[in-house]
Amino acid sequence: MNAKALARFFYANVPGVAAVRFAAKDLMASRLGKPEYRGVRWLSIGDGLIVDIGANRGQSIAAFRRLARTSNIVAFEPEPTSARRLALRYLADSSVRIHACALGTQSGAMTFFIPSYGRWNCDGMAAADRKTATEWLNDSGRMYRFDETKLAVAEHAVECRTLDSYGLSPQLIKLHTQGAELDILKGARQTVQQHRPALMCAFPTPAVTGFLANLGYRPYVYGHECFTPGIAIRPVTFTWYLTDSHTRHVPIGTV
Repeated sequence: MNAKALARFFYANVPGVAAVRFAAKDLMASRLGKPEYRGVRWLSIGDGLIVDIGANRGQSIAAFRRLARTSNIVAFEPEPTSARRLALRYLADSSVRIHACALGTQSGAMTFFIPSYGRWNCDGMAAADRKTATEWLNDSGRMYRFDETKLAVAEHAVECRTLDSYGLSPQLIKLHTQGAELDILKGARQTVQQHRPALMCAFPTPAVTGFLANLGYRPYVYGHECFTPGIAIRPVTFTWYLTDSHTRHVPIGTV
């Protein structure tokens, strides 16, 4: 039996276990940070802007606050509970702004799907379509004694806008959006072309890499204090996308 599958069984069936587990995980992420985030230190962001798309519980915001202490952060999170929690957390911090909306190719209303399994509220799996929101949980190998009757999906109407509509000038954009990255980038083309930010993209598809290649970006993986050409593979989450201008100022490793 897979230990992670058993742990998820307890998340779903024992009150409070999931909340305690993920609170501890988020605390560790904010204090220690994943090594792949440390590439931020090479960008000389200063008091420049970081855009965090898919802020979830604020793990990335905490990492950016630690690694680029004087930066300003604009974060987007469409999942209502997470967005409210972040807004309260950073209410008194003028350097962090939270937008409770989705991003995409055009502005308008959209439905957001948020799964839960038993007592486990799986807000980190929320997505813009039902299949994407539930397919991870539907893999019974990930859950000990998987019971489909315990799987539920809540629907929320949320605002959707393009990143271009905000008129931001980012030096870094981070995307972790359950498969919506390409649509978000299409709605951010003007921003990316004008300001040439570095990008961090979670689990990018070939379509994302191709789209960014047409804008002059190449993929890199950060580790061992340098950026190495290539696409990240698990357990590393983020692939970095850099322009030639970036690579003249950061350490580049060899494959």
